[in-house]
Amino acid sequence: MVDHVTAEQVEKWLDDRVVRDVERTTENAAAFSIQCRLSHIPLNVIKEDTWGPLRIVGRAAFDTERTAAVIENPDQRYELLARIGPVFAATPGFYTFLDEEGTSTEFPTLDSIQFEHRIYADGASQQELMAGLMAIATAIKYVQNTVAAIRRREDGD
Repeated sequence: MVDHVTAEQVEKWLDDRVVRDVERTTENAAAFSIQCRLSHIPLNVIKEDTWGPLRIVGRAAFDTERTAAVIENPDQRYELLARIGPVFAATPGFYTFLDEEGTSTEFPTLDSIQFEHRIYADGASQQELMAGLMAIATAIKYVQNTVAAIRRREDGD
């Protein structure tokens, strides 16, 4: 058990066999922010203040013409929601639908889905950090694959 988690501790806990491109970044007055990639998925580990929790954050974005088309089509949009709903329930933490400005929105107007898992100091460990990172990366990959499958079927491929 750890009382206070530092950026150095987080970097030591990251398993370099699965986590790549680890880089400290600046994040709006946060104590620290570490950006990394797990299976090509960008993720952030953020600690907003010294005694606050670690926030593991990742986004599934609908930022291309093909992925945005799924959200714009009402039938595809609701099929997507039905197919990814179980992922929301199974992924630790919570999710938020965000618009283009990064503001919370309703599903029909989303631009991305943000997943966030918090680890508090009394539960912080390498196991918790890696499990959180892998769970969020898996959820994002599932959303991406589901969107691709819906688009492929729609395109007749």
